[in-house]
Amino acid sequence: MSPWQPKDDSDTGSSLPTPAESEYEDPSLSRPFALAPVIVAKDLKLNMDFRVGQMNIKYSILIFVLGYLIVSIVRALVLHFRRQRRARRHGCEPPPSASQIDPIFGLDIVFQALSSFRKNRRNASLAQQFSDYGNTFQSQVYNKTKICTIAPKNLQSVFGTDFDSWGIAPLRLFFFGPFIGKGIMTTDGSFWSHSRALLKQTFSRGQISDLSAYRVHVNNLMAALPDDGSDVDLKPHFENLALDSSTEFLFGHCTHALTPTPTLDAQAFLQAYNYGQAGIGKRMQLPQWDFLTRDPRFWRSCALARAFVEKCVNQALSSHRARGDLKKSPTNSRLVLAHELASQTADRTDIVNQLLNVFLPAHDATAVALTNTFFHLSRHPRVYATLRKEILAMGPHANWTFERLKGCKYLQAVMNETFRLNPSIGQMNRVALRDTMLPTGGGADGRSPIFVKKGTSLTTSFYALHRLPEIWGADAEVWRPDRWLQPNQGLQGGEEGLIKVGHWTFLPFGGGPRICLGMQLALTEVGYAIGRVVEKYVEVECKDEVWDFVEEWKITTISRNGAKVRLVPA
Repeated sequence: MSPWQPKDDSDTGSSLPTPAESEYEDPSLSRPFALAPVIVAKDLKLNMDFRVGQMNIKYSILIFVLGYLIVSIVRALVLHFRRQRRARRHGCEPPPSASQIDPIFGLDIVFQALSSFRKNRRNASLAQQFSDYGNTFQSQVYNKTKICTIAPKNLQSVFGTDFDSWGIAPLRLFFFGPFIGKGIMTTDGSFWSHSRALLKQTFSRGQISDLSAYRVHVNNLMAALPDDGSDVDLKPHFENLALDSSTEFLFGHCTHALTPTPTLDAQAFLQAYNYGQAGIGKRMQLPQWDFLTRDPRFWRSCALARAFVEKCVNQALSSHRARGDLKKSPTNSRLVLAHELASQTADRTDIVNQLLNVFLPAHDATAVALTNTFFHLSRHPRVYATLRKEILAMGPHANWTFERLKGCKYLQAVMNETFRLNPSIGQMNRVALRDTMLPTGGGADGRSPIFVKKGTSLTTSFYALHRLPEIWGADAEVWRPDRWLQPNQGLQGGEEGLIKVGHWTFLPFGGGPRICLGMQLALTEVGYAIGRVVEKYVEVECKDEVWDFVEEWKITTISRNGAKVRLVPA
């Protein structure tokens, strides 16, 4: 038999598969390589389709990115040319530039600010820059333009006539947010207007002129001061006075820090409050580098301060609700701000935020002004003697009123001179909310207007403004209250009696729509407390080892060494 001839069935002993069996047999088993080319072709096609899809996505993303960049560049160029045309149309010129080693990121400017902060010369350092570069100059910080100005016309524009073009929220919400939240000090626009409307009634003239509650706290202060001619630092006493009066006036719950039995957590709150303020000062110096200065104690202080205020609010509202009176303080006829707010909103977080936004300036305006005033009075015995003569002429303090205090010209001169030389708020910042202009400071002669782009930051220094020789005279660096009682000697609007300084040259409480709501309250409380101390003590001798004023810069600026004195009773 030929080897190619099929064998007989008997040769294998098996039968061929029937059609019924082979119909269900897997072809790949009988022909394992028959479909391989087809499978490979399908895999190649799928792979190519996938790669093509990937390339399409990449090209789409690339086209989108390029298109976005082109559109952004075109828009930026169009905006740039529009700004240039507007600047030329109004005759705008750039202001002088500060000398910088790093003209892009301004890191040398940042390090200089940090150095002055550590050396307790933050205000003096900025004042020196104005002396070097003029009343208006610019610098580049973090690749953004920063304008510094103390030109009165510019301040009038920023704080007054062009108020809507300048804001604080982009800056302050970051700086102050963890501590005081959203309120009158940290917001712009409708929220700010709403906050100011909520607070305005509480600071009406009728409320400010009522000295009944404050008299109680000053009585406690006088009882806490020594009568034996011993040395004392007045700073902590004034801080406790401000704490007691502010907590009762704002929260309806006094901390009694001046009494022998203070509220247990009052001092803990004051310590947390002071540390929180210092933390905010650091955040203001390093906004872009805050992640490098994380301080757990700062965050604990913020939480403790907020918890204390919330506790005060809860206690005050509960006790007053039980008496059915949600308006007045239990010890006087003054309105309580916490109760006023509670009658208009049930949001406790909002109430706490609004209260802290007011407490910060209300507490500091009194404590800082009193400390700084007695720092200077202890170094000027002639001024103290003259002031005491005027105070004694008013008769017993039981008969003192808001109007009589306001009529004490020498007392007002002493306070004004302290606010001039050592303002509680030494600096203030704004940011341009839209393209705008400053009326002066540009060009070689400093008289041209300045075009200001949206997002540009602006810093002013009331500390430097209040020391300008062209406004205050050659002795502008000297604490001399008599300057306020003399005829005009270079001061704007001078006349016999109290000097009437131009509004935009003397700004211890700011100006324009944002002028401090509690200004008159602060002046009344500071004046009354000064009068009571001066009435009781015939002399206040300086016992400070350091004669010059050393600033402690937080948000406010207070004497770092306090007011160390010897009180000589009458």
